[in-house]
Amino acid sequence: MPIAFHLDMELDQLTSWVERMPQAVMIADDRGRVVTANELLLRMLQRSEEEVLGQSYSSFVALPEQVDDYLLHTEKYEDPLQSVQGTLLLRHSPPQPAAIQVISGKSRGSWYHLLLFTPAPKYLSLLQQYAETLITDINLGILVLDEWGNIVEINKAACRLFGVIRKRVLNRKLIDLFERIRQDEKVPLLAERVHGGDYFRNFSTSWVVGDRRYQVLVDFQPLQDGLGGTVGTYLVIKDVTQLHSLEMQIRRTDRLAMIGQIAAGTAHEIRNPLTSIRGFLQVMKHSLKEKGEMKEQGYTEIMLREIDRINALVSEFLLLSKPRSVRMHPIRVEEVLGELLPIIENEAILHNTEVRYRKEGDSFPRVVADAELLKQVFLNLCKNGIEAMGDGGLLTIRQTFLHEEGVLAVEIQDRGPGIPDDVLKRIFDPFFTTKENGTGLGLSVCQRIVHDIGGNIRVSTKDLGAAFSVLLPGMQE
Repeated sequence: MPIAFHLDMELDQLTSWVERMPQAVMIADDRGRVVTANELLLRMLQRSEEEVLGQSYSSFVALPEQVDDYLLHTEKYEDPLQSVQGTLLLRHSPPQPAAIQVISGKSRGSWYHLLLFTPAPKYLSLLQQYAETLITDINLGILVLDEWGNIVEINKAACRLFGVIRKRVLNRKLIDLFERIRQDEKVPLLAERVHGGDYFRNFSTSWVVGDRRYQVLVDFQPLQDGLGGTVGTYLVIKDVTQLHSLEMQIRRTDRLAMIGQIAAGTAHEIRNPLTSIRGFLQVMKHSLKEKGEMKEQGYTEIMLREIDRINALVSEFLLLSKPRSVRMHPIRVEEVLGELLPIIENEAILHNTEVRYRKEGDSFPRVVADAELLKQVFLNLCKNGIEAMGDGGLLTIRQTFLHEEGVLAVEIQDRGPGIPDDVLKRIFDPFFTTKENGTGLGLSVCQRIVHDIGGNIRVSTKDLGAAFSVLLPGMQE
């Protein structure tokens, strides 16, 4: 028989005892009627004693169906019900979750139930402590929400993914976080599904925080108590940016491998006739010069330039295909840039552009790389920046060391028109170019070189200019 203890005091004495309790308390009989409720509970319900006494408790507290059956048919249960979760139905405020302790017993032959309410803030603080202990250091973004979509817990990884500080977003609406980020077309749909309580797993989307784009998978699931009641929800955000980047890199590598096979098979056959044509054109040019036919000589010069352009294109093909003689050894990037700056500045003068080189730090670690190939990368990126600005502008080359990532970064930033989003996704694809006379292979080659070194190239763009960051792993000395 589910008697927590015998109510061996008279009901009037029990009522007097309830009034003095420092906790919100209600007594209900076996017909579900409220026998008494103390002042603390009445204030919480925002009702008077006359409005509550004699009424069904279900008008003031929502309980799981199993709990309702227990309170009305206690005799058929062998084990006592001790602690449940419910919701207080307040007159002028939204419903408030509460933890409820149930003490059942008999007085004068009838069953009575003492319900002790722990208001939502105390209950949620237990949830917060439990969540904080488990999720603080997990490498997954986790947010815990209450029944009204307020954030009651957010871990470090989620703060990083949304670019927020924990204490500033607690008890704020989740929609406030979505408004902070630069969204792709799927983020509004994500917000709608969360707001509508549409649970899901592995929802793929992406967003931008600052200059960094995150590719993520999101789970949205309910938090349930032991009786199946929903007390809140949670989001788990998996950062798959690196995985997505690796997948795109593999696709590009497959493309480059295919191009390499074509290049290796055709370059030799193309270069042989080009060599013959170039040789005969030079003979013709010399003959025309001796005869004084300057106009026709000009035609041969145009043809020679076009043949040189074809040769350059074939050479870039071969850079993507054949193994290069790479000389990897410890070098100092500042020395490489120092040797390259005069060439970059001469190119900038032709476009009326200013070049600034800044070192943010006193000392930098060495990197293991091929100095000549690095020069090719930096020169290509600098020329792209200068050409993007047209006539006039400022090209900034900034060198720094990112201690958290352990990489040396060289950022090349221009003040051109920036890169549209649809172009940004394809700039490393072979043969993709926005230049009238471009081959679309320059950035592909640069990325290939940097990846072979073990580094990476990041791109960020704003309304005024674009920035290419070459990240190279620093040596531990």
